[in-house]
Amino acid sequence: HKQKPIRVRNFFMCIYVNVKFREKFANFDEMQGIKYLVLLFFVVSPLLSQAQNDSLLYGANFRLADGVYLTFDNFRTNTPIPKNRIVSEYDTTRLDFIRQVLSKNSLNYKDDNGTEQVISTAKIWGYAENGACYIWLNSAFNRIMVIGSICHFTAYETTYAYAGSPVGYGSQYGTPQQQLTQLVLNMKNGNISHFTSDVMLKLLQPDPVLFQEFSAISKKKKKQSIFIYLRKFNEAHPL
Repeated sequence: HKQKPIRVRNFFMCIYVNVKFREKFANFDEMQGIKYLVLLFFVVSPLLSQAQNDSLLYGANFRLADGVYLTFDNFRTNTPIPKNRIVSEYDTTRLDFIRQVLSKNSLNYKDDNGTEQVISTAKIWGYAENGACYIWLNSAFNRIMVIGSICHFTAYETTYAYAGSPVGYGSQYGTPQQQLTQLVLNMKNGNISHFTSDVMLKLLQPDPVLFQEFSAISKKKKKQSIFIYLRKFNEAHPL
């Protein structure tokens, strides 16, 4: 138990470095990107082994089945469409088979009755491959970094730098910008929310002890502790 604070900091640092790297890499050319990849390796490597061990706390025997999740319920029950039911010219032995298949606009697969079906890639909930899970949001597949009763991931959202008056009510105007945001997925109902202290407080309501504990700390401390309480809740309420 004495080592838990260090492990939590390592866990948070891995996510923080990942977020900052994605923010910088989005605007860099290839050579700058390579330099940051090298830097990221040396910064994260000492922490990554500890963070990977920490992930075992969310289920020592948990293993995501490779395949495509058409719906949130498929993900929640770990019942994707397996690779052998996906209709594609790609080699199913490729490690990135599913990612390559989903790079197309649509997916062909065989349902439980063996009938071939077609679905738009944009309507797919997500997929799992090589033990990692990805969720479709904002026209991209985003890796879920933490899997538990409360999942955590990051995704880019389009924001607008407003200048002047809007063209019409409800219209989006100004210069579009891509902003990396932190998000959480509630495994109880599939709801996705921005990862803020206010959202964390609501998510803690099913646990009176953690809810009261989090409520009692200052606003500044709440912002600094949301990852710690995410972890605490997942430990107390395993899948």
